[in-house]
Order: sequence, then C-alpha cells, then structure tokens
Amino acid sequence: MNTRPMPSLDCRQRGAVAVEFALVFIVFMAMAVAIMEFSRVMYVYASAVEATRLGARIATVCGTGDVAKVKARMRGMLSSLTPDKISITYPATECSAATCDPVTVRIQGLTVVTSIPMVTPLSFPVPAFSTSIPGESLSSTNNALCN
Repeated sequence: MNTRPMPSLDCRQRGAVAVEFALVFIVFMAMAVAIMEFSRVMYVYASAVEATRLGARIATVCGTGDVAKVKARMRGMLSSLTPDKISITYPATECSAATCDPVTVRIQGLTVVTSIPMVTPLSFPVPAFSTSIPGESLSSTNNALCN
C-alpha cells in the first residue's frame, strides 16, 4: 500500500506560471513587433506623399534642367527612393498663368520590405503618388532651392 502523503496543490502547479508567462510573452512580443513594422510601412507611405509634394514645389520654381537636383532633394526626404522611381513632367511649351499645364511629380514602383525576426521578409508595394502644381512660376531666377 502507498503510504506517501499526497503532494500539495502548490507543488504540482509550480511550473505552470512560468509556462503561461512564456506563452503570453511570445504572443505579446509578436504583436508588438508587428505593430512597429506596420507603423514603419505607414511612415514610408507618408514620406512618399511628402516627397512628391516637395518635388513638385521645387520643380515648379526651378527650370527643366534641374531634374537631378529635384530628385536629390526628394531622396533626402526618403532615402529608399531611387531616381528611376521618380518621374517629372513639365509643360510642353512656355505658358502664362491662364494657359499653363501643371508640373507633375510622380513616385512609382517603390516597395517597403519588412524585417520581422524569424519571418520571411514581406514586401509591400507603395501605391503610386503624384502631385501636380501649375507651372506658372517655372524657371524662376535667383531661387535658392535650385542652387
């Protein structure tokens, strides 16, 4: 016959708290990293919008020969942006304030790659963003933005 006393409930449940903590911690950390990566993707989206706005403002006051400067300023705002993903469209002819086509700056083909640990890198395409501003101030003289 078994004469040993029954172990107490505390003795049998000793490791349960550690196991529960480990399981909850893994889920919590995965959610925290996912939230941070989603925030980074949204930051790139917002930066792409602002880069097109900046590019359109600069392209409007600079001449058509300053395309490289405009792209460099845009890249300063969003470092993952390469010049081949930026297109700038100027009016075809000289224009006045009443009959002027807009200057359009467009970002297309940009992707954001996530870096979540222990997960295959995910690639999110950034939608094409464009900004158009009337080209009536095109080729302003003595503008510090174009230097």
